[in-house]
Formats: sequence, C-alpha cells, structure tokens
Amino acid sequence: MEREALKVPAVISKITTMADKGLRLQVDTQEITSEDKASIMDFYDKLGWFVFAEQITEADITDLPKIELDEDTKTPSERLRARMYVYFTDKDRGLGKPKSQFNEWYRMALDKIGLTYLDKMK
Repeated sequence: MEREALKVPAVISKITTMADKGLRLQVDTQEITSEDKASIMDFYDKLGWFVFAEQITEADITDLPKIELDEDTKTPSERLRARMYVYFTDKDRGLGKPKSQFNEWYRMALDKIGLTYLDKMK
C-alpha cells in the first residue's frame, strides 16, 4: 500500500559518514502534529526516499524510481533475526525454551558478532 509522502519542516543537524560510503543523517523537526508523529513512526526502519529542499515543489517528488524490495519484503536485519531464531530453536530442539530466552540469546549473539568485526579492524 502506497502512502502519501511525509512533508514536515526540518533541519539536517548532523551528518556522519558510514563505512559503506553512505551517510547517516540526524534530522530535527520543528513542532509537528500528532498525525505527522504517527506517520514518522510508521516509516521507521522502512526503505524509502529522502527528499530535502529549502522550498519543495511537487516536481521534486514526482518520478522517483520505484524501490524494489526482496521478494519476501523483509529487511536484511529481519531475515537475519528469523534465521537466528531457526538456529536457536533447532540447536535446542526439544527443550521448549520460551521466546524470552531467544531475545536474551539474540542480544548476546549480536554483541558477539559486533565484537568480532571490531577485533578485525584492529
């Protein structure tokens, strides 16, 4: 389902360069409505287009290329989490561990993976 583009007054207040040649942007809005706040929350962790101009026109947001998601439309992090859950349940088959234990294991496993990459950078 396609939704209307979110248009709120904002300032790019911080820019950080990323290892993959991308940028991380911190965007601070001016005071906005509850509806706009809800729209922003709905957009969280979704792939989309960032359009910024001091004055925006309809021409600025028309003819944007369509973003093609993978067939299952899961983000890479969602796919990884699902695969890790399958591993967790298969590894401990028959023990009936609750999902709350998976969440704890998942956080520890991600920390371990992250530390492995940090160690490789040294």
